[in-house]
Amino acid sequence: MKHISELHESNKSVSAKPIFKSSLGGNTTAIQLLRNQSLKEHSSKTDALLICIEGKVFYEDEEENEFELFPGDFVNIKADVKHWLESPMNSQLLLIK
Repeated sequence: MKHISELHESNKSVSAKPIFKSSLGGNTTAIQLLRNQSLKEHSSKTDALLICIEGKVFYEDEEENEFELFPGDFVNIKADVKHWLESPMNSQLLLIK
């Protein structure tokens, strides 16, 4: 058994590590954002589910959605919608596509 934070280098400000791939094409990625870091604007070709596991993250997208995510909170991200994240504290997330 592992803890999600063990998947990332502790000094890397933003880190994404694939942790599961389905035989049907889906995948899950563990994301780490260290304190006061951001994941720059990007989009995905498919719908996705972003789940906050630890910490606190601000999610914003081009459709003017803004969410503050705490552990257990999640947001559905539509395909091809530009979005970005900011984290005021060390945070761990899961991204499921």
